[in-house]
Amino acid sequence: MPVILFVLLLLIDRKNIFHVVSYISILLIYTIILVAKILNAKNEWHSDPVTSSISKDKSIQKMSDFQKKLEEISNNE
Repeated sequence: MPVILFVLLLLIDRKNIFHVVSYISILLIYTIILVAKILNAKNEWHSDPVTSSISKDKSIQKMSDFQKKLEEISNNE
């Protein structure tokens, strides 16, 4: 979709109000869909029982700390 939006940006007639309004509408709809997907993924992340306990751990500062915790959990199971 981003490639299509880029091509449309190059091809639209900027003096034609219909083209401009259509492009902006498509861009806004695409943005809303992306934000909705991000928020949904965030909610799923916090509802997962394995990762929810890790996400509340304050000792995790880096991605490597997170990976070590995941390895510890997988070794315990």
